[in-house]
Amino acid sequence: MRMRPLSEISAPIIRSTVRSYDRRPVRSAQSSFTCLVLVKHAESEGQILVSDDGDAVGAIWIAKAPLLIDPKDRGPFLVVTLTHQLASQKHLRVALLDWDRYTPAERRLLKDAVETARRTRSRLSGFEDVLPFPGRNAFA
Repeated sequence: MRMRPLSEISAPIIRSTVRSYDRRPVRSAQSSFTCLVLVKHAESEGQILVSDDGDAVGAIWIAKAPLLIDPKDRGPFLVVTLTHQLASQKHLRVALLDWDRYTPAERRLLKDAVETARRTRSRLSGFEDVLPFPGRNAFA
């Protein structure tokens, strides 16, 4: 019994370069996110009471589910990544905090939170920090 070659068994493959439809453009989801420093006033099982200016009077409850909260402990300061749409719905923005109302220890925590949020916003917008000459591969 003779075995047939694969070319006799399978049908020829026809490749077409002409498409009858256009491909859907692929967009990055990163441009729809922002990162903010929020001050935590209270917390429940599924929600968190936060403000962007540190004032408890204007604080709002927001569900934890759509938020990405940085796990580093910074006391009352949270670094939160959320969508632009959610931030605008809740009237949250990059706020100028009154640094004088905090103790020196809280200022160090706040400074770390502000720097982390700034770096995350830069990364989400596609900006890359310039490496010092000759770069990270200088001794490779």
